[in-house]
Amino acid sequence: MPRRSVLSAAERLSLLAIPTLEADLHRFYGLSDADLGLIRERRGDANRLGFTVLMAYMRYPGSFSESKKILHRRY
Repeated sequence: MPRRSVLSAAERLSLLAIPTLEADLHRFYGLSDADLGLIRERRGDANRLGFTVLMAYMRYPGSFSESKKILHRRY
């Protein structure tokens, strides 16, 4: 059975597009003191960088786009 689409292609694009306004970039990707504390708890530069990227990515749009499908199939 084909999947129904709740959003049109234009609506989906506007929802998942990376913010372009500077205020939105700061709001979604800026790091608070609490965020920096969590990052500092990680060992190694590579782990801190990876954790930071994942933290920022999960804030907007709030989930992994393609990876999410793979995780659901495996688990």
